[in-house]
Amino acid sequence: MATTGSWLGKLAGAAGEAKARAASEKAERLAAPSILRPNEITGEYDASRLLMTTLGGEIRPLTHDDLAAFRRNVGTAQKRLKGGITARKVLDLSWADDRNRAQSQIRQAVPMSASNGRVRFVTSAGPDSKVSRHHVTVEFMSFGASVSAGSKTPLQAAGWLRKQPLKFDCDCERHTFWFRYISTIGGFNAGRAETGFPKIRNPGLSGVGCKHVLRVMAEVESAGTVALFLSKVIARGRENDDGNAKVRQAQRDAEAQLAANKRPREIKTTTDRQKAAAAARERRALAQAVTANPSKPKKPTAATRRMAGGGMNKAQLALLAKMGLSEQQIAAINAAGK
Repeated sequence: MATTGSWLGKLAGAAGEAKARAASEKAERLAAPSILRPNEITGEYDASRLLMTTLGGEIRPLTHDDLAAFRRNVGTAQKRLKGGITARKVLDLSWADDRNRAQSQIRQAVPMSASNGRVRFVTSAGPDSKVSRHHVTVEFMSFGASVSAGSKTPLQAAGWLRKQPLKFDCDCERHTFWFRYISTIGGFNAGRAETGFPKIRNPGLSGVGCKHVLRVMAEVESAGTVALFLSKVIARGRENDDGNAKVRQAQRDAEAQLAANKRPREIKTTTDRQKAAAAARERRALAQAVTANPSKPKKPTAATRRMAGGGMNKAQLALLAKMGLSEQQIAAINAAGK
């Protein structure tokens, strides 16, 4: 195993690892006693359950006013997420803290396997994680159209595909407790549906993706290695009459990809990109202006030229200027000292 990808482990058996984690998480969810169910949000909540919330900033007992706020938050989130979500939109709607952690902690991601438009990625885990890697699933909703697009090469179709709407899932706790409910009501959940409102972790329903998802979305949007992998899946689909395709990444190819990734791709929102582009334009315009109009040295006045040829040193001249004497007076004194 390459040392640059020590977190990667063996790809063989990774699918089984992901399924085991999903089954364990589902069992924990079914056994949880304090889930706020959809019918309770709509008004059937029994206050004797004494569920808690952090709405407002402090943990406290949940009230019927909170339920009304939850309903409004659901409506707002659904409007914000209307029309599906793309890799670019995931980055734009994410929390700044999650983007910063993705940039500094989750520096690599690699596609592991694909079954039609459903692609499994593995990423490194954060420094405090109990595991060495996480599994992120991305379902490309327009995969069938990319296979049928005969006017495009597989690589061209892959470039188009990764900008289209998608669904996603991650096996980390951040996604499970903060964002899975949002992806469920937004219609872009690629894993287990979550109907329990996140009344403790994220009652405001803000943000959309954990740091592992954000790293994957940045790679989906811009990485040439992901485009190449998707092109292989599309090409495989075009070889079959039914359009189905299954592709697995070879261990050596995954390790080579990680070894070549010396500089992690920057994770930026559209606003960040626009600011960076504006700053770059300003720098180019300034450089062009300097090239077109190079500055010329300022011609010294006659008095200054006379001072330079006198008998006083710079410190003496500076002292006279500090005393308030004009250039003409200083020149006369300087000339007299020859």
